[in-house]
Amino acid sequence: CRTCTRLPKNGAAGLPRDTSQAATSSDSQQCVSCSAKEEIDRQTAAVWCTKCEVVLCTSHMAEHMMSGQGPSSHAIIGLSERDQSTDAQQGNSSPLCGEHNRPLEYFCKACGVCICGHCVAIGRHRGHTQIVTVHEVSDELQAEVQTKSKKIKDVTLPRAQRALEKVQKVTSELSSRAEQVEADIKTASRLAVAAIQTCEQEKLQEVDDIRVVRLKTLDRQREELRQHTAALEGVVAFSEKLVERRRFGSPSRNSTQQCEENIVGVLTAVKARADVLDKVEFSETADHHPHLAFSSTNETEMMQKACELLGTVVSCEASAAHSCIEGDRHKHTQPGQPVVFSVLAKDRQGKTQIRGGDSIRVTWSRLPAADMAAPAVEVRDKGDGHYDIVCSPSRTGDYEAEVFINGEKLATTFVVGCQQEKWFYFDSTECQAELTISSDKQTVTCNEQVYSWSSVLASRGARHGQHTWKVKIRKNQRMNILVGVAEKPGLTAKSKNHKSAYCWYGNNGSKFVLGKGSKSISKFQVNDILQFDLDCDKHTLQITNLRLRETAKIDNLPAAELFPFFSLCNEQEAISLEW
Repeated sequence: CRTCTRLPKNGAAGLPRDTSQAATSSDSQQCVSCSAKEEIDRQTAAVWCTKCEVVLCTSHMAEHMMSGQGPSSHAIIGLSERDQSTDAQQGNSSPLCGEHNRPLEYFCKACGVCICGHCVAIGRHRGHTQIVTVHEVSDELQAEVQTKSKKIKDVTLPRAQRALEKVQKVTSELSSRAEQVEADIKTASRLAVAAIQTCEQEKLQEVDDIRVVRLKTLDRQREELRQHTAALEGVVAFSEKLVERRRFGSPSRNSTQQCEENIVGVLTAVKARADVLDKVEFSETADHHPHLAFSSTNETEMMQKACELLGTVVSCEASAAHSCIEGDRHKHTQPGQPVVFSVLAKDRQGKTQIRGGDSIRVTWSRLPAADMAAPAVEVRDKGDGHYDIVCSPSRTGDYEAEVFINGEKLATTFVVGCQQEKWFYFDSTECQAELTISSDKQTVTCNEQVYSWSSVLASRGARHGQHTWKVKIRKNQRMNILVGVAEKPGLTAKSKNHKSAYCWYGNNGSKFVLGKGSKSISKFQVNDILQFDLDCDKHTLQITNLRLRETAKIDNLPAAELFPFFSLCNEQEAISLEW
């Protein structure tokens, strides 16, 4: 029931609080048992007692369970369970402010949250200026959600799907490659086993060959020794018989003399035979044969050699530290013509990749002009660790590019020098008499001191596309030189009165004299090289002094065929074309 309560001296903060409501508010999730402390120092609650309708911290939960009539008089649940129960009880009712338990009618744009009227009047959002009603902001938020949802659907989600497909493809390729490597290892192992078995047969055959040869030698020696021994034994036996016969022979003188003569002859022969046999050297070859042995490899060395025989398993990812640009890193081409550079990919062990699949990216670090678009680049994977980088610059000048392999930058860069072909020369049929054209039609000289302008046109003009040429200042008197473009009605009059010329004056350089144009450039000097860029599609002509890196441009050129135009005034002044 409602009751009247006197307002305390400290205002609304001193009013009694509804513990059940306070316990359910998002700002009051503090343990009610920590009463001895200030509110801001209370511990954060972790559980909810459904019987007492209070929130408690873990330190006071046991103390609370023992209070009253004991644990049976309390029912402890987690705060998340309490919140789910509260949401189920509220059903379809509007959400309430967690701090003031009032409907959320407003939205604070500064904080990005829905708030109630009390939050605006007396709460933490008091004084915030960007507060509107929920109805006002709902359409805006819905539009933002739809925009973000559309962006996610059209851009982010397809990109994520493409990335997922790429990861799946790489995963499949990795699994396939791993299976192939496993098969290669098994094949190498089988080959190694076969090689060892072959080696075993060869070594066993070597042992058998050595045994056969040496046994034959020993058999021959044994037979020779047997024959020699038999001969010695025969000599000994015969000698003993002769001695015995002499000892027991006939006593008659004649017979005795004859026996002695026979014995002397036989003994002489036996002695000679004995001398011969005694001098025979016994070749005790068997004692000098080297021992037959097998020197085996120890287990550690054998395992090491087996691993070397099988090869090495390495990651096939290329390393920028060892990869390089092969061949000439500075090449020349013409506008629109492709030029190719080759990248050799090596792994982190410095070995050339045997397969492709690496990520190759090219970034242009230097362009002829800061405002020009970078040339398109095509990377061709040759599948053996070589990659071709193909680019086709559309404008003249020097281009320098950095190459990244698997996100790492190579130590070296490549440079493309794009030069215009010699697409014209000085036209003698459109040259006034005071000028002389060289035999190669690349240099023109003023040969008379007439102090009046004499002009010459190029042999070709242009109506479409982009064209570039360069002019070098060879000689000068007063730098009375005009350079630019002109239409071609025929140079019947002095070029100073030529109304269709668009050019720059080299003497006071700071002044653009013929035609309608923009700012000028500095005074020309001998050996200056002037580059002209004619864009017939945009109807512009740009001059660049390459020495000063200074540029100027003429806009709004006529949509007609335009010819490079040159005019000299003083004797011995000369210019030439540079390509």
